[in-house]
Amino acid sequence: MQNILLFLVSLTITPYSQAYGSKPTREQVCCLALHGLFPAEVNFQGSGTYTNETHKYFSAANFVQPACVFLPATAAHVSYAVQLFNKVKCNFAIRSGGHLPVPGSNGRNGAVLLATSKLNHVKFKGSVAKIGPGNTWIDVYRKTDLIGQVVPDGRVGSVGVGGLVLGGGVSFQQSDYGFACDNVVNFQVVTADGKIRNANAISNPDLFWALKGGGNRFGIVTSFDMKMYPLGRIYGGELTYQYSSLPEVLAQVDKYHGEDRDSKSSIIVNVIDANDLGYGQFVEVVLYYGKPVSSPPPVFQPFFGIPGLIANTVTTKPFSVLVPADKQGLPPGVLSHTWRSVTYQPSAAVNERVSDIFQEEVKSFREERGTDLQPGIFTLAYEPYSTGLTAASQRTGGNALGLDARKGPLMLALLTYSWTNQTESALRTAAVKKSVERMKAASLAAGKHIDWIYLNAAAPDQLPYQSYGKGNFERLRRVRDRYDPKGVFSKLQSGGFPL
Repeated sequence: MQNILLFLVSLTITPYSQAYGSKPTREQVCCLALHGLFPAEVNFQGSGTYTNETHKYFSAANFVQPACVFLPATAAHVSYAVQLFNKVKCNFAIRSGGHLPVPGSNGRNGAVLLATSKLNHVKFKGSVAKIGPGNTWIDVYRKTDLIGQVVPDGRVGSVGVGGLVLGGGVSFQQSDYGFACDNVVNFQVVTADGKIRNANAISNPDLFWALKGGGNRFGIVTSFDMKMYPLGRIYGGELTYQYSSLPEVLAQVDKYHGEDRDSKSSIIVNVIDANDLGYGQFVEVVLYYGKPVSSPPPVFQPFFGIPGLIANTVTTKPFSVLVPADKQGLPPGVLSHTWRSVTYQPSAAVNERVSDIFQEEVKSFREERGTDLQPGIFTLAYEPYSTGLTAASQRTGGNALGLDARKGPLMLALLTYSWTNQTESALRTAAVKKSVERMKAASLAAGKHIDWIYLNAAAPDQLPYQSYGKGNFERLRRVRDRYDPKGVFSKLQSGGFPL
């Protein structure tokens, strides 16, 4: 391996010395070696592919300038890269869809960016879909729609396959099928030694369990084999209300969440203040029902009677039409984002208090910034988790998320501040933390708080693994140490949460 590396570098160092200087960094050495073996898959600064891949992020604050962009087309390409990273000790980052708005989580300046864009296969065999991490969920759903099937996963189409599944993944079909990771039957994964392994219930079962919600500390997944389920056209869309309708909407959410609800139904509530961009303030309720009914099913009928309804897109449609490729009328990468979440048991009082805190803190932030305020959007999302979600996880053997023994249902409140100028990154991140800490205090005071942090909705300073319970946390660390004893994915890889 070392001789091959030195030979490749000797062949490629001269053409790129002008770009890198006389003494390349370890990361540049890795780029040169990869280019020597896979010239079509390595892109340097100045190329159109480099520019496109380094800007392919949900949040503009995540844009990076890596040493190069490596676009592996096969698991063997990934295997070689991991062996190289291990040998040369170069820093690298992995990016699937680039949706997590944590700077450095899926890219790093000066590192090698391994982008999975070319690992975008979607193949079907029986009731299983083989899906590459380079897909977004809208890519997958447009293909499963054609065969009348669905893979239970992302609720926003621009989210990437890799990060969402490895972090757990909450779908509209949660009550029937659990988390997205619960529907994986096999991970093809390149571990720290460069080996291409299968992780499933029979082969490497400990790694299989860890990858179901344990994130990116165990290897690079190059393919997900996931269960599919029959799904034709669905009933769903968005109900948009005046901002003044929020108390009535939250009251109905509490009734919906507290009932033994229809397992075919799912909702998300978004409270949006986009005054600074000229879009106004409004409340949006996203409805999903997994059957092609022609009128609102009983579980949804009360939402249609709430005063202040100003827009209604709820119809029978293909599932992929319900799951948009972008939100807020803007494509990914236009705004910068920062978010943070809190989890609690269903409570009308806590829902109301969380809403009050959201509005109070947005008002305070605007007043403090004054004329220096950058245009942006403030969003509070209520995401109800059903009892069926954890029950379905248990039926499939469990996962690493630590909710198996909890009593559902649960509510996850996700606060997001979005803006157009990165100069407010630190200010907005601090403001979001202050708001969510107040929300957490409110849920604690009411005796409803659940000390669980969803990895895919976590802020940079939060510790999701530790919230999965002591037993799961220690088990994850044992699996990590077994498959990555040198810490390749903990020390050399940028991004991710500490384990």
